[in-house]
Amino acid sequence: MTVLSDLSKIILPFIEQFQAKTLLVGGETAVTLCNDLHDTRSTVLTTPFKLDQLVDLGAVDIAIISDIIELSSKAEANEWLGVLRNGHTQHIIVIADNNKSMQQGWQLADFLALGLKKIGEHQNQHVYVYAIESYQQKRDWLNSRFWANPENYNKYRW
Repeated sequence: MTVLSDLSKIILPFIEQFQAKTLLVGGETAVTLCNDLHDTRSTVLTTPFKLDQLVDLGAVDIAIISDIIELSSKAEANEWLGVLRNGHTQHIIVIADNNKSMQQGWQLADFLALGLKKIGEHQNQHVYVYAIESYQQKRDWLNSRFWANPENYNKYRW
């Protein structure tokens, strides 16, 4: 099996889960992967990644991005992914070469700081995902049971 076919097995369920109608694809690996998936719903961004590319971009269902960590500085990649996440899509897939990302100074904490979660890897390619639905987990304490004297809840009219 090739690296791309193994990566597609990781990525395809995510795309199907959110029933994407529009895709944003950027980076050589992502473009090749989407061509292999025979996906015709995609808008393609070319490298190098610049913020100007995102100015006229509308909302997309899922963005599949590769090579941004490897080809951009850490600050530029952070800013670019942040603008993409905050203004254009609620679902992002980032494919990153682990060795090259470590050379750029990226650590797992940097991906987590962007709200990305690692969902898989194959050889040296790591796949991270951002989904607004799972960005914050529900907390057990965030309910009426733990607020303002829970023993008096529903006993008195406040």
